Amino acid sequence: MEGFTQKPVRYKGQVSSTKMGPTYTDQMVQGVRYKGVFDLNDLYKIIHDWLTARGYQVQESKYKSIVLSDGGKERSFDWNAHRKANEFVMLHLNIHFQVQDLHHIEVERNGEKRNLTKGRLFIRVTQDLEYDFSERFAYSKFHKILLNFLGDFMWSKKIETYWEDKQRFKAYELVNLIKETLDFMTKGNEHYDVW
Repeated sequence: MEGFTQKPVRYKGQVSSTKMGPTYTDQMVQGVRYKGVFDLNDLYKIIHDWLTARGYQVQESKYKSIVLSDGGKERSFDWNAHRKANEFVMLHLNIHFQVQDLHHIEVERNGEKRNLTKGRLFIRVTQDLEYDFSERFAYSKFHKILLNFLGDFMWSKKIETYWEDKQRFKAYELVNLIKETLDFMTKGNEHYDVW
């Protein structure tokens, strides 16, 4: 998905938005970079539990692991989470994990030994909306014209001010959870209590 922007068309199967331009896609992508020691399995579990508690169905669409010559590993994988908002809108959260220079280490903390991970972590969270996922407007050309009219004129404000904003703030909340799990100094955000 890197470098790929989709056209704002609301047909079945296309994940898109009603806004155009690079400023909107910049707002829709959030990232976390971390270098140090962390518990990767605990991070996976916390993110997965957060998504399933909010009704998202999570699928791992890509997994790649490479063993490096220095004994470390490089892992990259994507999670696609989606949930139905109503009969017309499907909400998507796509999470890309990338871990470089991955080394498993054993650390003693508070008298107990734990297996942790040392490396560089990058997590990218993007959110999208899918319109007419149940194909109610895909039967004829008239239905497609009607869908474009409804999306551009009748429902555009509700889509922009309700569904897109709500999805964006849920992504803020997820990124904040990741920062709290990794014990960032900059955890928390100004949008915490919006939705």
